[in-house]
Amino acid sequence: MKQLILAEKPSVGRDIVNAIGGHFEKRDGYYENSQYIISWAIGHLVELCEPEDYQPNLKKWTLSALPIIPECFKLKPNPKTIKQYKVVKQLLNRPDVELIAGTDAGREGELILRYIMRLSGYSRPFKRLWLSETTPESIRKGLANPLPGQAKDLLAAAAECRSHADWLIGINATRAFTKKHGDLFSIGRVQTPTLGLIVAREKEIKTFIPAHYWELYADFVTTDGQVYRGKWFKNKNKNRFNQEADGISIKNKIVGQDGSVIKVEEKAVSEPPPTLFNLNDLQKEANKKFGFTASQTLEIAQALYEKHKLLSYPRTEFKHLTNELAKTIPSRLSALGSVSGYSKFVAYAQSAPKPGKRFIDDAKVGDHHALIPTNVKPTAALSPNEAKIYNMVARRFLAMFFPAAEYKQTKIMTSVSDETFLTSGKIELSPGWKEVIPPLKGENKEKSDEEVLLPPLTKGENVAVTKAKLQQKKTEPPKRYTEGTLLAVMEGAGKFVDDKALKDAMKGHGLGTSATRAAIIERLIKVGYVERKSKTLIPTQKGETLISLVPEVVSSPQMTGEWEKALADIEAGQVNPKRFMSEIISLTKKIVNLAKEQKTNGYMPESTKEVVGKCPLCGREVVEYAKKFGCGGFREGCAFSFGKQILKKKITVKQAKQLLTNGKVLIKGFTSSKTGKKFDAALVLKDGKVSFDFS
Repeated sequence: MKQLILAEKPSVGRDIVNAIGGHFEKRDGYYENSQYIISWAIGHLVELCEPEDYQPNLKKWTLSALPIIPECFKLKPNPKTIKQYKVVKQLLNRPDVELIAGTDAGREGELILRYIMRLSGYSRPFKRLWLSETTPESIRKGLANPLPGQAKDLLAAAAECRSHADWLIGINATRAFTKKHGDLFSIGRVQTPTLGLIVAREKEIKTFIPAHYWELYADFVTTDGQVYRGKWFKNKNKNRFNQEADGISIKNKIVGQDGSVIKVEEKAVSEPPPTLFNLNDLQKEANKKFGFTASQTLEIAQALYEKHKLLSYPRTEFKHLTNELAKTIPSRLSALGSVSGYSKFVAYAQSAPKPGKRFIDDAKVGDHHALIPTNVKPTAALSPNEAKIYNMVARRFLAMFFPAAEYKQTKIMTSVSDETFLTSGKIELSPGWKEVIPPLKGENKEKSDEEVLLPPLTKGENVAVTKAKLQQKKTEPPKRYTEGTLLAVMEGAGKFVDDKALKDAMKGHGLGTSATRAAIIERLIKVGYVERKSKTLIPTQKGETLISLVPEVVSSPQMTGEWEKALADIEAGQVNPKRFMSEIISLTKKIVNLAKEQKTNGYMPESTKEVVGKCPLCGREVVEYAKKFGCGGFREGCAFSFGKQILKKKITVKQAKQLLTNGKVLIKGFTSSKTGKKFDAALVLKDGKVSFDFS
């Protein structure tokens, strides 16, 4: 028997070939030698059937046909990759092979695997290659100790429930609200509640009414001539004036008066090293430091994992390492020690004790551990952006060996004419881990009142008020979401849920997962619900309209949070998949009925109705919409469209017409998402898809 190893991508297939070593014959879609056959998927080789695959008349979108609920979900090959599917199917049906499944080690990778197995008719026993790194050493170790295939049956059940539920809600809700209100309204289990958060924030900003307030500061001088400043306060909830006259009255009362220090409090404060990165935290930090989108960060981290073998599996939810994996720390430190910028930190880490439970805890690791460097030595072959992400992960890894940053925090209370003033200061005693991750330039530029150097003072010491200043300020509206702050809110979406039991249950189960949140944000932009403006995300009129139309059950984070919790429970064997799907079917029917019963509100579709050509798929007119050029037959099921902006380059109506007429148009000034460099290329139209041609 030969072992057929099925990877998720061709690049991983080649990595496995190289890790095994020896001579392989290269075939069409696979490699083979006397012991192994190595083949691969290309992402999703198999997908769920469309409504028209069940009944041809369902291709046309009608309200009367809804809800569409298949008795049994059917599968079909992805037409884009059908050639490779046929190769894999043929290999799986060879009687001389035993399958070792090597698709990505996660929910989506398991779904890809199980759908391929089911459609190709493979039902024999198999083994599971479960990798957190694609280094040769990790691959060889994984192949030597594969899991039994059934070890991930519960993960597969959760993956299929997610897939079926998204199909039911997406197909039915999208068709229902589109037909009811006359414009294409794409609705999704995660994307719509995420849009709801962005729209709600915009509403807060638009309806915000600023209020003026005043703060009073007094300058005190000691008997030996030292000066410090304090801020007036009454109690912890009252440290400002809503009326200027009240502040002026107290200012006049204290200026020129003597007072005394009534309290001096000093305490040591320590700040521990930050936890290791999971994907969500890496995306947030990269957005804050470099302005990278969540999608950019994931793409770069994936390249560092797959191509360069420098990082562990990036699509992880977890921030800890196992004790077993901690045994590999010395080899990882050794690889980092070869880089001059890290060598002194590595030397310290190598002599430091093993990090504690803040970083190494078996109970806090799931399918994957935290995102850390591998034992492969970094080279100069990285792009500038790849180097930035690798550096962030490497330094976060090194920081866990360093002590906490230590500060001395001082609080002084001063009393003058029965009024009290608070002065706070913080002095760094030891930078600790901040030697490894220094603050960004300008990060501490605007120091708060608490970060000032204070003179030595004692309780009972006499002081005099030399001057006082009343500062006028005003309340500020909440800030628009950046991708970093939105990712944080998606991760902690439970705080938007009122039910306490569900709020507790949703801890760790927010909107989407680390692996999907970047794609959700990109999807919102692609379908024209959200615009990127500098670093911020702003809803469009269409996005705001959708949220005003859909019921709360669709736009609230609660439903999605319940789903994520239920899917995690299915994976843990605590929830029956049939019960979950029964609840999803009931919800689908409820959403469709709500849409049918709605009154139309006179919303006008965004389409300008300017015709730019004929649809290559169905022959109908392609028209210009606010964010794309698309087939006017979308209500009848035609999905042809392409964006009006591709890689930061605006596509004009003239260029769109040329593309649809000639099948090709040369465009200058695209911007690479990886390097940020400009390039020229032709857009070509083939088989209803728009792609680049660099020839």
